[in-house]
Amino acid sequence: MARLTIRQIEKSDLDKMDCTFKSEFWRTHADDLHDQSLSRISFFVAWLDGNPVGHALVRWLGPREETLRKDYPDCPEIYRVRVLKEFRSQGIATAIIKKCEDEALKRQRLLIGLGTHSNITSKDNLYIRLGYKPSTAGNYIDTYKTGSDDGTVATICKEAQFLIKRIGD
Repeated sequence: MARLTIRQIEKSDLDKMDCTFKSEFWRTHADDLHDQSLSRISFFVAWLDGNPVGHALVRWLGPREETLRKDYPDCPEIYRVRVLKEFRSQGIATAIIKKCEDEALKRQRLLIGLGTHSNITSKDNLYIRLGYKPSTAGNYIDTYKTGSDDGTVATICKEAQFLIKRIGD
């Protein structure tokens, strides 16, 4: 039986990560590694049999969305949670999120948050099942760019909400 390990990304992981996961638009995994070296983020990767199967990043500088940072300036944000399709529903995302929460506790953070679409229910959302609740910040528009294989760039705007979880006393 393969054993799942979750650890921060290292330089030697970049080739495997680049072959397995698409990075955020206009960024590379090397950019994320650099930000990790500056303690801006932690980039956690789940490994199974020496191959990456999932990941998440934690932004330590507060939420990425400026309006959320005003209400939650010291709340780290988990983002870009991904698990390869063939490995979903096996507890990997839960394990990655737990690793992010444990790291936040080590850094003496009392809250941790994440953004998700605004019309979720506990029945169909892992984050709510893990104890995340809507913040008091209200909904916001999550805007990002994405590229397609043909080279076109699209701007995506989705209504989102920031969920938070108390992890410390």
